[in-house]
Amino acid sequence: MSTSFLYHTSGLTGYQYLKTIYKNGQVYFYVRKNPGKLRCPDCDSHQLILKGTKTRMFNSLPIGKKQIILVVLIQRVRCKVCQSLKQIKLDFANPKKRYTRSFARYAQELSEHMTIQDVACHLNVSWDTVKEIQKAHLLKHFSKPRLTDLKQIAIDEISIGKRHRYLTVVLDLKTGAVVFVGDGKGSYSLKPFWKKLKRAKANIEAVAIDMSPAYIAAVRSNLPGVVIVFDHFHIIKLFNEKLTNLRRKLYHEITHYQQCEALKGIRWILLKNPENLDESKHEKERLQKALDLNKPLAIAYYLKEDLRQLWKQKNKQQAETVLVQRELDK
Repeated sequence: MSTSFLYHTSGLTGYQYLKTIYKNGQVYFYVRKNPGKLRCPDCDSHQLILKGTKTRMFNSLPIGKKQIILVVLIQRVRCKVCQSLKQIKLDFANPKKRYTRSFARYAQELSEHMTIQDVACHLNVSWDTVKEIQKAHLLKHFSKPRLTDLKQIAIDEISIGKRHRYLTVVLDLKTGAVVFVGDGKGSYSLKPFWKKLKRAKANIEAVAIDMSPAYIAAVRSNLPGVVIVFDHFHIIKLFNEKLTNLRRKLYHEITHYQQCEALKGIRWILLKNPENLDESKHEKERLQKALDLNKPLAIAYYLKEDLRQLWKQKNKQQAETVLVQRELDK
């Protein structure tokens, strides 16, 4: 086998090909370091005494549907210069892993288009192996995000696990990258972030948050003068809660049978965007019937739709124009 093939597929340089074994649908390539290329892992001296070998197997890039196993005879050496007794360094793989770096890159590329389980099945490895590769990639590229260039950020909290453990997440709105994760929720979890932001001397222009008084106070205290934006999701969620309560109240107050039947079971239809209504279930007709029979509900529903239009405007001036025009139309 060509050493060039080993280099381009597994990143092996200075290795000798020994043999190939086909077993159980897998291909085993046996290699060892070229004796003339052996160096002390500590002082890089070539004055060595050979002290036996250890055989290790690594998952390498597959060829078609064939799983490739790289069997490496790793030389143990004693250095005549520094007297260290160690195995030679592996330049194609992390010594604590069972796959080559080229295999890890390939698995990561597949992960951008497939689920973890799909990648694991395709490469014939465990789910945990693919997850480990993804985690290492994230730690390498995103564990220390650059805060200096931050301009617009979003702050929100998420719940993880069954015991309602919370994390506070800060996003870069321009790139979508997570730039900070704080343990817990509320303003206290953001204290380390404010310190990092101050050291980075970032010029923050706007912050998107929910309507929590704690978040508002924290942003105004640490970023005085910055523009605070209440995000679309939380505002519409708050309005939807009001709309739901109104429908429930009307349902219990109305005594007319036809109106009660129109309101029954339409909660989720009211909360849907009009373009998402399911025609096969006659949701448009059911919604229109309920609005025709209940004027207060109709007013609240169309106010929700008017509010939703704000986020479709390109700037503040256009949004104000829409609101003024709606008021004139009334």
